[in-house]
Amino acid sequence: MRRGTGSLYRRAQSIRFLLGRDRAAVLAFLRARYPLPLSLRTRVALIARFLATTNHVRTYHTQAEMLRVADRILRLARRPGLTVIEAGSGKGGSTAKLSLVTRLAGGRLLVFDSFRGIPPNDEHHRTLWGRPVAFRAGAFRGRLPSVRRTVARFGAPEVCEFRKGWFADTMPALDGPVDVAVLDVDLLSSTRTCLAHLVPRLRPGGAIFTQDGHLEAVVALLGDERFWREDVGVEPPSIPGLGRRKLLEIRAAPRDRALCGSSRSICGAPA
Repeated sequence: MRRGTGSLYRRAQSIRFLLGRDRAAVLAFLRARYPLPLSLRTRVALIARFLATTNHVRTYHTQAEMLRVADRILRLARRPGLTVIEAGSGKGGSTAKLSLVTRLAGGRLLVFDSFRGIPPNDEHHRTLWGRPVAFRAGAFRGRLPSVRRTVARFGAPEVCEFRKGWFADTMPALDGPVDVAVLDVDLLSSTRTCLAHLVPRLRPGGAIFTQDGHLEAVVALLGDERFWREDVGVEPPSIPGLGRRKLLEIRAAPRDRALCGSSRSICGAPA
């Protein structure tokens, strides 16, 4: 039996996971209150679009994880200048889903990726469960034209802006505040770069999610007080689930806890 994208097997598995592993997240999303009218029909339609995307595009997240990110974005709906960041778009499945949520919330989605896969590196990782992992150059590559087609088919391309290049080259050009960011970047060096440029720009109520909380080196970085104070310019945040969960949420620090002397700090930015 064929099990790849577009197969009946994959569709059946998606429904099984939705009704089992992801059930609690689905119910929480259907019941949640947001600062904009969001009917039950609209919510069910969004979940259906999520499933359709997963069935046709290889993705690297669960529906529960994506619904958790969606919840944070929708809680900030109608905020002036609402900006969502995706760092690491893979084949474009997550991009399509994020674009749908961002459109509902009235924001824009900035997509950062090399569109060439993982950069050359000599990093060697181990997961929280002891399995060694190496991210070879070119892995998880999704060419920009292909990602655009995926978003056009399954998402909302009108809210997307693509920033092509290595994070070290594109992140410094980011200007203005950030409300929600999603990182799926795999490498420790990429995680360090993204956090250093994104965290100081988070507005109150915002959050950064990382999909790499299952990697021991990333866990160590997120627990390093010197990294937060010296590289990022904020007091070390409390990160629920650190060392236990794959998807981690880093909340925006209160302005009185931010180290406003940082060169990237926007402590005076309006909420």
